[in-house]
Amino acid sequence: MRVAVYTRVSTPDQSTDRQRRELRNYAKARGWKIVREMQETASGASHKLPLREAVMQMARTRAIDVILVQALDRWGRSVRDLILTMAELEALGVAFVVPGHIDMSTPMGRMLAHFLSAVAEFERELIRERVRSGLANARAKGVRLGRPNAKPRLVNKGLSLIRQGITYQDAAEQSGVSISTLTRARRKANATLGTQKIGR
Repeated sequence: MRVAVYTRVSTPDQSTDRQRRELRNYAKARGWKIVREMQETASGASHKLPLREAVMQMARTRAIDVILVQALDRWGRSVRDLILTMAELEALGVAFVVPGHIDMSTPMGRMLAHFLSAVAEFERELIRERVRSGLANARAKGVRLGRPNAKPRLVNKGLSLIRQGITYQDAAEQSGVSISTLTRARRKANATLGTQKIGR
């Protein structure tokens, strides 16, 4: 079994030494061959984890048979992220192993992965149902739904800033109005100006 070891720490002053040592010992005990070790330094909440993506690319090209991670929180940004990873790896025929927690190289581990996926889907359905029920209840009570309209004074302030050469993003921040609202207002204002010119 060809193994890619993935370790991660959040800050440069932290070390992956313990993670790597434990994973090397685990792979040796299983008789697996480590072909790549990736050591990432980044927050788990970061959307940019290039070395983790490199490990996934190795799985997609079938350059490895197993991804070995020391702890669940060293890999996944969230439960959803973890489940999506396991689903993709199962389809690729690559095992995802977190010693003591998940071992998709075994039938029991694959069953656990399916169970976690089913629980997550059930939770998503419950949330969607609660949202739909809440919206229906609010409508029945006459509550107006949707985003409230931005105050004309604030929109005009944003448009004035844009006309002065300020970027949409800065104008939105200074006026307290979203960029999309300013974009629509500017488009509407330009259309109105164009109509007036044609009328003349």
